Amino acid sequence: MALPTPASHPPPVGSPPLPVLPTIGLPAGALGRLAPLLQQGLRTRARDGASISEFLVEELGVDPGYVRSRITTVFLDGSVVDDLDGAHLHEGSRLALSAAMPGLVGATLRKGGFYAAMRSDITLAAEAAEAADAVAGRSAVSVQVKLFNLLIEEIGPALLAHGVALAPAEAAALLGEAAAGLPVGVPEVWLRAVAR
Repeated sequence: MALPTPASHPPPVGSPPLPVLPTIGLPAGALGRLAPLLQQGLRTRARDGASISEFLVEELGVDPGYVRSRITTVFLDGSVVDDLDGAHLHEGSRLALSAAMPGLVGATLRKGGFYAAMRSDITLAAEAAEAADAVAGRSAVSVQVKLFNLLIEEIGPALLAHGVALAPAEAAALLGEAAAGLPVGVPEVWLRAVAR
């Protein structure tokens, strides 16, 4: 299983380019300091109507085998997702991703798991996903992504390299000297952060 790497390829044909963001180098230990923010959720850009799978593989550059085997629990807008190709992102979507969680709760929430029938009331319905996708365009939208447990270290760098929004005070506190030169006096700063 290959670990994810930041996307190095252009967006698919027909989609508008995402804006170029300032890139800063992450100081040593910064990912650990960013873990609480990654759990609370960071806003990033995605193509409107992109499936969760497309977002992870095509936009973040995560290996498809990794997505299938390592990301076992997925929530989109508060509903459990079993089909990453059938659930689509739109403006304001909230996406939460986790590797395997222990116990009955973990087994119940695992995508396509044996106990999936026990959570049918909180599982994203295919009809709802299809209806929402019918109105999707291909422009860039803002989505919130939350990462939990092992995925913080494994996918966090790819998410940060893709680009995230931080409050200037958060950027300064978490990134230290690397945040020098970022705009001040604005409600949020969009940036890409890569390991030095």
